[in-house]
Amino acid sequence: MTVASLFGWPNAAGEPAGDAIEIVGVPSDSGNSIASGARFGPDAIRRASLVLRPDANGIDRGDIGDVHDGDWQDVLERVENAVNAIVRRGSRPVLLGGDHAISYAAVAALRECRPLNILWFDAHTDFCAWPNAHWHNHKQVLRRIAGLDHVARIVQVGHRGITYFDEASRFDRMTVVTARAAREAPAETILEHLPRDEPVYMSIDIDAVDPRWAPGTGHPVPGGLSVARLRRLARVVADNREVVGLDMMEVNPLLDDRDRTSAAAAAILAELVPALMRRSHH
Repeated sequence: MTVASLFGWPNAAGEPAGDAIEIVGVPSDSGNSIASGARFGPDAIRRASLVLRPDANGIDRGDIGDVHDGDWQDVLERVENAVNAIVRRGSRPVLLGGDHAISYAAVAALRECRPLNILWFDAHTDFCAWPNAHWHNHKQVLRRIAGLDHVARIVQVGHRGITYFDEASRFDRMTVVTARAAREAPAETILEHLPRDEPVYMSIDIDAVDPRWAPGTGHPVPGGLSVARLRRLARVVADNREVVGLDMMEVNPLLDDRDRTSAAAAAILAELVPALMRRSHH
């Protein structure tokens, strides 16, 4: 049961929207075998967002059913169908998660946007090749996305530490901007990796933020970005490129401290939705 809507926006199920942005929650952590609790992320983000009033109009479609115990393939199909419906209505999809593996379905639904570039904020590369892992595991979601034929470049921002079995370096259309580089280089340099006339799907794993500010996530890694820095980097892209979809993933309120992580996620979204609306009206 959804307890609130993002930013207090109208909460609607069926009628067509003339709004530029539509919110969908995916309360699932089926792709994350270690630290469950991300299924509570969508409602936690919504509750934290109620104190914010971004200059944008949107509609919150609520959550995609009861997906926590569902078959993972079914979950992905339902997410893909929901995103397809949003795009057909001429709106921009914004997904709240939930497990990062969900992003695959959203990107798959945007197959009409080609070439589609991916901006992936994450502490980990999510590019593992585990021979016995289920294909939906969140540690390999980016590998799955890279295999979609409408996906062109992938720019990953915020990586630190080591990911074993990692083959991202062998994928020639992927650029990894480490957390250190993302802190130190001018924010505008991120645009160099994203061609001006090509659409972008932006996916934010909250673990890109340092656990000092966002402890409520399943796999925190020290040395991350500040909330302000991630907001700045994401906003530069949203202001200068056509962002056709956005998600906020891996917020786990069971691991949080005084809802700081949910608040960080809501603040980042509040920074981005006005830019998404402006670009959609160009």
